[in-house]
Amino acid sequence: MKLSWSQRLFVYINKGVGSRPRLDRVMRFCAHDLLYILAFLVMLWATTILFQRSPVIFNGFIKLLMTAGMFGFVTSWTIAFIHPHVRPIRELPHVHQLLSPFGTWKSFPSDHTIAAFTLAEMTWFMGIPLWFGLILFVCALCVSIGRVYVGVHYPRDIVGGIIIATLFSTTAGWFLTHVTQPLYDVFTRLF
Repeated sequence: MKLSWSQRLFVYINKGVGSRPRLDRVMRFCAHDLLYILAFLVMLWATTILFQRSPVIFNGFIKLLMTAGMFGFVTSWTIAFIHPHVRPIRELPHVHQLLSPFGTWKSFPSDHTIAAFTLAEMTWFMGIPLWFGLILFVCALCVSIGRVYVGVHYPRDIVGGIIIATLFSTTAGWFLTHVTQPLYDVFTRLF
């Protein structure tokens, strides 16, 4: 069987799993828990600094974040249903997994990567300090690399997740104005 560039890179990365217990623990943390810390840091910044600056800007940020996230995940799952890519454990022999995903039928694109980069990019667009932005992007990158290392995603899944996150983070303003704000308005009229 001829392997793609992504499969070859995955095999190269995955062959070291289990031989370095400390690195395994760090990567497991990055692949699973770091996303929650990233979300906490973004929300901490938003609810303190951004809200203090202006509750209206805070409200807009939350709407933009929800818009980018929603369109990112809808796109991810649409791709998965139309053209499914299974996880490495189903395609390659001798895959070492440090995490057990909910299912093995969906690998491309990585939802964890979409979430991590959407959080980092949307916060970056709100004008955060450079040092904080770098921390968020390093965290998002560590989440993504960790997903490959622990054996649940190919590198192509990460690239796809970054592209989708960037696409909807940069166009969230347009989608908010033309799609989600009218939906928010209908929802608020219901209550």
